[in-house]
Amino acid sequence: RPEIAHTPDPAALGEESTPHAHAHPQARHHHHAHPHAPLKEDEQGTAIPAPILTTDNVGIGETTTASSLAETQSMSDPGSVTDTTSTSTSHSTSTTSTTSPAPLPPAAPEQPEYLKHCFYAEEQLCGHTFDGRAETSEGQGSTVAQSEAQNRGGQGNSQCQCREHPTRPNSWYCCNISQLTMISSCSNISKWTNLHVRNMTVEDMDLSNPIFRSLQSLAVTDGNITRLVNAFPRLSALKCLNISNNNISEIHSRAVKDVPHLEFFGMSNNNLSLVPHRNQNKNITLDISGNMRMLCTPLNEIIYTESINFLNPKHSYCQYNATHTWFQSTDKVSVEQLENRKRCVTNCPVIPNYGSCNCTLENIMIIQDNQSKPQCHVDCSNLGLVELPQRLPDNTFMLNITNNKITSLGDYFHTNPTYHNINRLLADNNQISSIYEFEGTKFIETFQRIYMRNNSLSKIPEYFLNNALMDSGLGRRIYLAGNKLQCDCNSAKTLQNWLKERSSDIPDYMEIRCRNMPQRVIELQEAKLCQSPPDWTD
Repeated sequence: RPEIAHTPDPAALGEESTPHAHAHPQARHHHHAHPHAPLKEDEQGTAIPAPILTTDNVGIGETTTASSLAETQSMSDPGSVTDTTSTSTSHSTSTTSTTSPAPLPPAAPEQPEYLKHCFYAEEQLCGHTFDGRAETSEGQGSTVAQSEAQNRGGQGNSQCQCREHPTRPNSWYCCNISQLTMISSCSNISKWTNLHVRNMTVEDMDLSNPIFRSLQSLAVTDGNITRLVNAFPRLSALKCLNISNNNISEIHSRAVKDVPHLEFFGMSNNNLSLVPHRNQNKNITLDISGNMRMLCTPLNEIIYTESINFLNPKHSYCQYNATHTWFQSTDKVSVEQLENRKRCVTNCPVIPNYGSCNCTLENIMIIQDNQSKPQCHVDCSNLGLVELPQRLPDNTFMLNITNNKITSLGDYFHTNPTYHNINRLLADNNQISSIYEFEGTKFIETFQRIYMRNNSLSKIPEYFLNNALMDSGLGRRIYLAGNKLQCDCNSAKTLQNWLKERSSDIPDYMEIRCRNMPQRVIELQEAKLCQSPPDWTD
């Protein structure tokens, strides 16, 4: 019966056993002996133990079948017995039965593009005391030299407090750092690619220190740092920088100015009021959430002039003073609101041969649960337009087309999504002949103001009469003066009653006149307009 090999105890080798001190990657492929597995004989009658695949050597989502076992056996030398010094085997025979494939586990969420170069060490790795002993990283040959630390000052807290990550080559983590010499005393720093420092407690962190020169990913998190001073070396290779949760109040203005490849800059949960200058030739993902002293004015300039993707824009706030007319509160403004303002302005309609509209973000109101409703106001008045703009900015709530030559509303309120949020339409002094186009639209249900004075309306549709002002408690208003309507018996019965009943919602109801008689609609007499022709049969 073949001897069963035993995996050496890590403690016996002088290695520290931790939840994240992973075994050598090869160990996952060892076969474990099954105590009752029978032997299979080859052509010469030599007993060959058949390997039994276990969860240690079958990857997630893989299955074990008779055919796969046979294939494994056929790849081994039939005239020899499996070497038990490297692989534990078991006694088994092949079987013809098969097992149905195990269901695949749900796929792990794909890492965002902006984090693909970021390295973060597991928090548990810092739960084990660093004693400063020299260590060798298996497979990498890099050492942590205590003697080198002592030569730099001989202080116990100057010893290297960093270790190489158990599974990520050239990736190091440091814990409980009170001075940078606890990192710089480590050997082979120039070969480090990734570094995560947890719980650094220093007044000033000098970014020009050579320990940061070769890094592509630097995370310094969960510490207590007052300032980041100086700047990273010119043409730094850094692609990912995370300094979150450190109580940092100040960063040198040019700290990352000469870091051309930076893709992610996380500075969340600090006490920052300004974002340092960045290389403007590169798209950067920025996380400023949790900085309650952040100022909006410089942040707004960044939004307008640079290619910045903000992480968590709904939950990243800045402070604005109350003098800005577009923000009616002294509370904080979210980055999302600032971005909406930019979109409102940059997506403002430019109409060939007529000119440009003017767009502003108005009336941002903070409401319950920190939710806000930015309103883009689009002013296309006095341009001589003959039709409505084909596209408006998102979140357009007011459209002003006053003093143009527009004759029809078209189907924009039905089919154009950029018109679906409008609740104020200013369309005075045009040549619009019909408002039938409002029938069945979201606008007729949600509008607050309709200004349709001095147009060419001849009728008010029955649908409009029945639905436009159904709920007078919403404060809706309609302005129709200057339209000369076709007056008849129906007008005297229906329209006149509507004007009287809704007079508080139609402020200019007294000025709506007839085109076929010199009278105001409100003065029509039903008895005269609804006379029946004489019945000649009497």
